Amino acid sequence: RMETDLRHAIERNEFEVYYQPLITLETGRITELEALLRWRHPERGLIPPLDFIPLAEETGLIVPIGSWVLAEACRQMRHWQLRFPRESPLALSVNLSVKQFTQPHFVRHVADTLRASGLDPSCLKLEITESFAIDNADLTRSMLEELRGLGTRIYLDDFGTGYSSLGYL
Repeated sequence: RMETDLRHAIERNEFEVYYQPLITLETGRITELEALLRWRHPERGLIPPLDFIPLAEETGLIVPIGSWVLAEACRQMRHWQLRFPRESPLALSVNLSVKQFTQPHFVRHVADTLRASGLDPSCLKLEITESFAIDNADLTRSMLEELRGLGTRIYLDDFGTGYSSLGYL
Protein backbone atom coordinates (compact mmCIF):
# COMPACT_ATOMS: atom_id res chain seq x y z
CA ARG A 1 0.00 0.00 0.00
CA MET A 2 2.79 2.42 0.94
CA GLU A 3 4.59 1.80 -2.37
CA THR A 4 1.39 2.44 -4.34
CA ASP A 5 0.77 5.62 -2.34
CA LEU A 6 4.37 6.69 -2.96
CA ARG A 7 3.93 6.25 -6.73
CA HIS A 8 0.74 8.31 -6.59
CA ALA A 9 2.48 10.95 -4.50
CA ILE A 10 4.82 11.64 -7.40
CA GLU A 11 1.92 11.92 -9.85
CA ARG A 12 -0.17 14.08 -7.52
CA ASN A 13 2.60 16.44 -6.41
CA GLU A 14 2.21 15.55 -2.75
CA PHE A 15 5.85 16.27 -1.94
CA GLU A 16 7.03 19.51 -0.39
CA VAL A 17 10.46 20.94 0.20
CA TYR A 18 11.13 22.47 3.61
CA TYR A 19 14.20 24.63 4.11
CA GLN A 20 16.38 24.48 7.20
CA PRO A 21 18.52 27.58 7.65
CA LEU A 22 22.21 27.32 8.43
CA ILE A 23 23.42 30.31 10.38
CA THR A 24 26.96 31.59 10.69
CA LEU A 25 27.51 32.10 14.40
CA GLU A 26 30.03 34.88 13.83
CA THR A 27 27.49 37.13 12.10
CA GLY A 28 24.16 35.57 13.08
CA ARG A 29 23.16 35.63 9.41
CA ILE A 30 21.62 32.84 7.39
CA THR A 31 24.18 31.77 4.80
CA GLU A 32 22.65 28.60 3.48
CA LEU A 33 19.41 26.66 3.32
CA GLU A 34 19.22 22.88 3.36
CA ALA A 35 16.41 21.39 1.27
CA LEU A 36 14.47 18.73 3.17
CA LEU A 37 11.85 16.51 1.54
CA ARG A 38 8.45 16.05 3.16
CA TRP A 39 5.42 14.05 2.02
CA ARG A 40 1.97 15.41 2.71
CA HIS A 41 -0.26 12.35 2.29
CA PRO A 42 -3.91 13.26 1.57
CA GLU A 43 -5.23 10.87 4.25
CA ARG A 44 -2.32 10.28 6.63
CA GLY A 45 -1.02 13.83 6.81
CA LEU A 46 2.66 14.63 7.01
CA ILE A 47 4.70 11.43 6.74
CA PRO A 48 8.19 11.56 8.27
CA PRO A 49 11.08 10.94 5.85
CA LEU A 50 12.26 7.87 7.76
CA ASP A 51 8.86 6.29 7.02
CA PHE A 52 9.13 6.62 3.23
CA ILE A 53 12.72 7.33 2.11
CA PRO A 54 13.93 3.73 2.68
CA LEU A 55 11.02 2.46 0.56
CA ALA A 56 11.74 5.04 -2.12
CA GLU A 57 15.37 3.87 -2.15
CA GLU A 58 14.40 0.21 -2.29
CA THR A 59 11.94 0.66 -5.18
CA GLY A 60 14.07 3.11 -7.17
CA LEU A 61 11.43 5.83 -6.79
CA ILE A 62 14.07 7.92 -5.07
CA VAL A 63 15.51 8.82 -8.49
CA PRO A 64 12.47 10.73 -9.80
CA ILE A 65 11.73 12.06 -6.31
CA GLY A 66 15.32 13.26 -5.87
CA SER A 67 15.27 14.81 -9.32
CA TRP A 68 12.14 16.75 -8.39
CA VAL A 69 13.68 17.91 -5.09
CA LEU A 70 16.81 19.17 -6.85
CA ALA A 71 14.82 21.03 -9.51
CA GLU A 72 12.31 22.53 -7.05
CA ALA A 73 14.97 23.58 -4.55
CA CYS A 74 17.16 25.20 -7.25
CA ARG A 75 14.13 27.01 -8.69
CA GLN A 76 13.02 28.26 -5.27
CA MET A 77 16.52 29.33 -4.24
CA ARG A 78 16.99 31.34 -7.43
CA HIS A 79 13.61 32.99 -6.85
CA TRP A 80 14.66 34.02 -3.32
CA GLN A 81 18.03 35.25 -4.54
CA LEU A 82 16.33 37.52 -7.07
CA ARG A 83 13.67 38.71 -4.63
CA PHE A 84 16.06 39.28 -1.72
CA PRO A 85 19.44 40.18 -3.21
CA ARG A 86 22.45 40.09 -0.90
CA GLU A 87 26.12 40.84 -1.21
CA SER A 88 26.87 37.14 -0.81
CA PRO A 89 24.03 35.00 -2.23
CA LEU A 90 22.44 32.27 -0.16
CA ALA A 91 23.74 28.77 -0.81
CA LEU A 92 21.54 25.72 -1.22
CA SER A 93 22.34 22.29 0.19
CA VAL A 94 20.65 19.19 -1.24
CA ASN A 95 21.10 15.62 -0.04
CA LEU A 96 21.68 13.03 -2.73
CA SER A 97 20.60 9.45 -2.74
CA VAL A 98 23.18 6.83 -3.69
CA LYS A 99 20.85 5.77 -6.52
CA GLN A 100 20.71 9.34 -7.85
CA PHE A 101 24.44 9.77 -7.68
CA THR A 102 25.06 6.56 -9.63
CA GLN A 103 22.72 7.40 -12.51
CA PRO A 104 24.67 7.36 -15.80
CA HIS A 105 23.86 10.96 -16.75
CA PHE A 106 23.65 12.44 -13.27
CA VAL A 107 26.18 15.23 -13.86
CA ARG A 108 24.41 16.28 -17.05
CA HIS A 109 21.11 16.26 -15.13
CA VAL A 110 22.59 18.56 -12.47
CA ALA A 111 23.95 20.89 -15.18
CA ASP A 112 20.56 20.96 -16.95
CA THR A 113 18.75 21.63 -13.67
CA LEU A 114 21.07 24.51 -12.81
CA ARG A 115 20.69 25.98 -16.28
CA ALA A 116 16.88 25.72 -16.17
CA SER A 117 16.67 27.37 -12.74
CA GLY A 118 19.29 30.04 -13.38
CA LEU A 119 21.02 29.17 -10.10
CA ASP A 120 24.77 29.78 -10.09
CA PRO A 121 26.50 26.38 -9.68
CA SER A 122 28.70 27.80 -6.91
CA CYS A 123 25.56 28.25 -4.80
CA LEU A 124 24.73 24.53 -4.91
CA LYS A 125 26.12 22.12 -2.33
CA LEU A 126 25.42 18.45 -2.94
CA GLU A 127 25.65 16.12 0.02
CA ILE A 128 26.62 12.46 -0.29
CA THR A 129 26.98 9.95 2.51
CA GLU A 130 30.38 9.09 3.88
CA SER A 131 29.87 5.33 3.46
CA PHE A 132 29.00 5.62 -0.23
CA ALA A 133 31.95 7.88 -0.93
CA ILE A 134 34.36 5.42 0.67
CA ASP A 135 32.76 2.18 -0.59
CA ASN A 136 32.77 3.45 -4.18
CA ALA A 137 35.95 5.50 -4.23
CA ASP A 138 36.68 5.28 -7.98
CA LEU A 139 33.16 6.18 -9.05
CA THR A 140 32.98 8.89 -6.40
CA ARG A 141 36.28 10.43 -7.48
CA SER A 142 35.19 10.55 -11.13
CA MET A 143 31.78 12.03 -10.33
CA LEU A 144 33.27 14.58 -7.93
CA GLU A 145 35.68 15.78 -10.59
CA GLU A 146 32.84 16.22 -13.09
CA LEU A 147 30.65 18.03 -10.55
CA ARG A 148 33.57 20.24 -9.53
CA GLY A 149 33.93 21.08 -13.22
CA LEU A 150 30.38 22.43 -13.12
CA GLY A 151 31.26 24.63 -10.17
CA THR A 152 29.11 22.87 -7.57
CA ARG A 153 30.44 21.92 -4.16
CA ILE A 154 30.29 18.46 -2.59
CA TYR A 155 29.96 17.67 1.10
CA LEU A 156 30.01 14.47 3.08
CA ASP A 157 26.76 14.08 4.98
CA ASP A 158 26.78 12.45 8.41
CA PHE A 159 30.57 12.31 8.51
CA GLY A 160 31.74 10.28 11.47
CA THR A 161 28.73 7.96 11.57
CA GLY A 162 30.32 5.40 9.26
CA TYR A 163 34.02 4.88 8.83
CA SER A 164 34.89 7.83 11.07
CA SER A 165 38.42 8.13 9.83
CA LEU A 166 40.03 11.05 8.10
CA GLY A 167 42.54 8.52 6.74
CA TYR A 168 39.88 7.21 4.33
CA LEU A 169 39.47 10.69 2.89
